[in-house]
Amino acid sequence: MAARAAAAFGCWSLLLAAVIIQLGQAQRTGDRTYEPAISDLYITVNARYQSLELTWRNFDDPDGYIVLTEDFPVDSFQQRTFYYSVETSPDAVGSTSPGSVSELDLEKEEDASGSGTDDSNRSVRQLEVDNVGVASSNLKTSTETRPTTTTTTAQPPTTQLVELDWEYDFRDEYGQRKKEVLFSIKPKYQNGWTRTDIIFDHSFMDQVAITTSCYGYYAYFINGNGTVQSSYCMKLYPTWMNDLKGHIGQFRVREMFIPGTHDSASFKKNFNHHKNDNIVTKYSLTQDDDIRNQLLQGVRYIDLRVGYYKTSNQEFWANHGISKMHPLKTILNQIKDYALETREIIIVDIQEFPVGFGKNYDIHDKLIRLLNESLHEVMADSLISWYGKLDDIWAHNKTVILAYDHEYAIRTYPDVVWRSAEQKWGNVQRMEDLKSYLFKIHKRHQSGTTNRPVADMAELTPDPWGVITDRYGGLRKMAESINRWVTKWYFEELGPTANIVAVDFIRGTSIIDAALYWNLKRVPNARDDGVRRLTVPYYKKK
Repeated sequence: MAARAAAAFGCWSLLLAAVIIQLGQAQRTGDRTYEPAISDLYITVNARYQSLELTWRNFDDPDGYIVLTEDFPVDSFQQRTFYYSVETSPDAVGSTSPGSVSELDLEKEEDASGSGTDDSNRSVRQLEVDNVGVASSNLKTSTETRPTTTTTTAQPPTTQLVELDWEYDFRDEYGQRKKEVLFSIKPKYQNGWTRTDIIFDHSFMDQVAITTSCYGYYAYFINGNGTVQSSYCMKLYPTWMNDLKGHIGQFRVREMFIPGTHDSASFKKNFNHHKNDNIVTKYSLTQDDDIRNQLLQGVRYIDLRVGYYKTSNQEFWANHGISKMHPLKTILNQIKDYALETREIIIVDIQEFPVGFGKNYDIHDKLIRLLNESLHEVMADSLISWYGKLDDIWAHNKTVILAYDHEYAIRTYPDVVWRSAEQKWGNVQRMEDLKSYLFKIHKRHQSGTTNRPVADMAELTPDPWGVITDRYGGLRKMAESINRWVTKWYFEELGPTANIVAVDFIRGTSIIDAALYWNLKRVPNARDDGVRRLTVPYYKKK
C-alpha cells in the first residue's frame, strides 16, 4: 500500500504541442467525448454486499422499466400485482429508511456521500419495498391509523402497498410456467444506478469458457406493456484483444486503455466475508476472483507483490504487504495457461518486494530465475520494448509481458524483464480526494518522454492507524463507495487519456467496458521511421 512518489513532469504542454506538429494530426474535442449512440446498461457486483447492481445510461422512457432475470432470451413480460402491509413509525410513513437501496442519479456525484451506510441485517422484503418505493412510481400507498383509547396500547400504523411486478413465460424440464423476474425498477433518472438484493452466484464462473460472452444474469429495458426494447447481460471478454487485433495491432501499449486489478493475487476464492471476515482479511483482500477468472472478465494488467520466505516449502509468495496470499508459482501457472490458451497480451507487473528481500540482490536473481522458468513458454521478448507495437508481440507468438520494478533487474536481465509501469498513487481515503488526484494527473495527459506505460491506481488507500482501528470498515466498504464513480470518470472525462487503470474488486466496476469503448475510438499515432516519440492517444475524426 506504500505510496508511489510521482515522477516530475517537464513542460508537458510544449512536448504535446511538438508531438502534434510532428505527427501532423489534428484532434477534435468531439472525438474525445463519451457519446453512446444507444442506451447502455451494465450489471456489476457490489464489493461490500456481493449483490447485483445496475447502471444505465440514456433510459428515456418515462413509462418503462428495467427488469433482471437469469434467462435469455425473453420476448416479453407480463405485469403481476400483489398486496402486502408493512408496519411503520408515524415519522417514517411516506419516507425512506436510511438504509434503503435507492436509485442514484449518476449526473450528481454528491449522491455518493451516502454510500456504504446500508444496514445489511435488513430483511429481503424490506429491501424490495425500498427499491420499489424509492426508485419507482408503481406503488399506491395509503396510511391507516388505528383508533386508540386511554385503556389500550396504540397499534403501530401500517402502510398498505400494492406492488406491480413482472413475470414471463419460462420452460424447463418440468414444462412451461410463469416465472417472476429477480428485480424490477422504474427509473426516475435517465442515467442512474441502483443496488438490488440479488446476491451474485459465483458458481456461474464454473460454467464459463474462453468462448463465453454472456452468463448468469440478463437485464431488459421494457416499455409499460412489457415489450422488450433492448437486452443486456453480465459479460465476459476472454479474448477481447485478439477480437480487436485488426484495429489495435498497430498500437503501442502506451496508446491503449488497459483494464487491470490492484494487488491482483489478493483473493480467497469462495470466501464468505459476511461470516469469516476479520481485521486481516478486511484490509488484505482486494479481489473476489482468482487470476484466471479475472483474465476471463477482460483484465490484462496483473499487479503482483512478492514476498520471500526462506524456510517455507514455497519460497516465493504473492503478497499483499506482509500478508501471504498464494504461492507465486500457482499464480504464474494460471497466467501461463491462459496465455497458451488464448494468446492474449497480458502485462504481469512485479511491483513490490515487501518481505524477505532486503538489499540482497541474490533474492532478486532467484526470483527472476523462477519467473523465467515459469513463464518462458509465453514470455514476450523484452527487446521489443515498450516502443514496439502489439503486432510485434503477437508476431513472436509469446504474449506475456514480464515487467519488474527494480533497477538492478532491468540492468542485469534486459533480455528477460521489461521496465515496470509507472504506478500513480493518490494514497487518499476519500472519494473526493481520489477524484481530484486522478483528474489532476490526467490534465497533464500522463505523458512522459518515453513510451513507458502509466497505471492509474484507482482505489482508496487506508492509512495504518485507520487499519488498526478499523476506521474504514475494510477495503470492500472503501471500494463500494467509489467503484461506480470510477467507472463514470473513465467512461467520460478520463477515458480519452487513460492508459492502465487498476481497481479493487473489479466486479464492482465496468472499467473493462470503458476500456473497450475508448480503444475502439482511438487510432495509433506511431510511424515506421525508427524515430522514438512521445506517445499520447489519438482519436478518429468524425
